[in-house]
Amino acid sequence: MDSISRRRVRHNRAAPRGVSLIEGMTASVVLLIGLMGIFQGLMVASRQNSMANLATRASGIASQVRVALDTLGRDRVIGSSGSPGLLSGAGCTTSPDVLALAGGMENLKPGPGEAWGVRCIFDFDASEKNLTATSRLLPSYSDSDFNRYRRVLVVIEKPDEVTGVTMHQVTVVVSWTELGRRRFVRQYFGFYDPGPFGNETHVEI
Repeated sequence: MDSISRRRVRHNRAAPRGVSLIEGMTASVVLLIGLMGIFQGLMVASRQNSMANLATRASGIASQVRVALDTLGRDRVIGSSGSPGLLSGAGCTTSPDVLALAGGMENLKPGPGEAWGVRCIFDFDASEKNLTATSRLLPSYSDSDFNRYRRVLVVIEKPDEVTGVTMHQVTVVVSWTELGRRRFVRQYFGFYDPGPFGNETHVEI
């Protein structure tokens, strides 16, 4: 076998090795891109799960506050003649910092011919921050929740369309900061004036 034939044989044997190397590098790049996609997907899923957990906790806090206020009753929450309630008087605020935590409800205005208005915006956290745990409306509310969430109560006063009796709608607004934005959860309940209307039983409903 002459020298030219030998070079051809060596060249033919070496060629498949070059192709295999290129294929391997291509496969590595494809694998790396795939792993990056999987990693990104895991990061997004983890972030969404964390966001869902925060929203679920905020909803639970709002429910606890709503039930606790409802248990106190109208006279202690809204007040009665000669006796101010929790959500009246000095407890109401017009502080811009607190208004910004009301989730847009601070800007509510009645339309033409409507007879309702925002009576009080109450910084619930500020009222409880310096109280002992046993004196708080929610004794089990943790310091970590205090640091993560803000609780504001908004009271709207309006007459019932049928009876004309004064009704107070209370909105529990729980907010937190997430990805640089403030997010809000709201829950609503109401108090009727238990004064003489209907069968005049003075029973709160």
